Amino acid sequence: MPSLQEENITINDLINKFRDLYNLGQRITLSHQRYLAFKDELTKFIYSNHLNNTPEWETIYNNLVIKTTQYMSVGEFNIILTQLEKLQLIILENKNEPFWQYIHPVIKELVFIKYNSKQYADAVESAFKEVNSRLKKIYRKYYKHENSNKELDGKNLMEYLFSLSGNRLKFEDTSTESGENVQVGYMQIFSGAISGIRNPKAHENLTLTKEKAIKRLILASLLMDKIDEAVEYSNIME
Repeated sequence: MPSLQEENITINDLINKFRDLYNLGQRITLSHQRYLAFKDELTKFIYSNHLNNTPEWETIYNNLVIKTTQYMSVGEFNIILTQLEKLQLIILENKNEPFWQYIHPVIKELVFIKYNSKQYADAVESAFKEVNSRLKKIYRKYYKHENSNKELDGKNLMEYLFSLSGNRLKFEDTSTESGENVQVGYMQIFSGAISGIRNPKAHENLTLTKEKAIKRLILASLLMDKIDEAVEYSNIME
């Protein structure tokens, strides 16, 4: 997954191009070649940097694509420019938070906007629910039939999938003492994390700071990495 500003063009370049576009001295219409080039370049930048679910992009899109049916008005220009500058601040803030490069791509895609909106508890909840959901899908596809078609969730699901006796999802060879310790250890980590962290908003008097959210997102990312390993070692397809 590309990181912010990984593409050759930057948000600063786009802002300058947009200003230049409106200073052409003529009405900018949907059929104008430079307008079309800018729109395509901006859209590619937004999606490659996972900004497509931001309220800023929604506002830009509504004014850049939908409302502009004939030509770009001064009002539309100002709205778009304001939102581009807000995105510039988001990107600048995240350039100073290198922890994202260590976050599993599924987790990053899911929580990036919530984190940047300072919805820290929601971001953490979403991350751990995704861990649980991914394992639930694997359980339903491969193992539910052998368990009388019972639905499992949370701690029970973790213990069923990763238990030594089940011979289901394994991280490595459990015939060795080392492999057995790894299997049991991660089963306990998965169970504890899902039981204790999955819904931080449900715990009374718990206010998640930015720092606490980062630590929990890193743990959720580790769990996703371990699922990747278990899926590969167990030779299953999701």
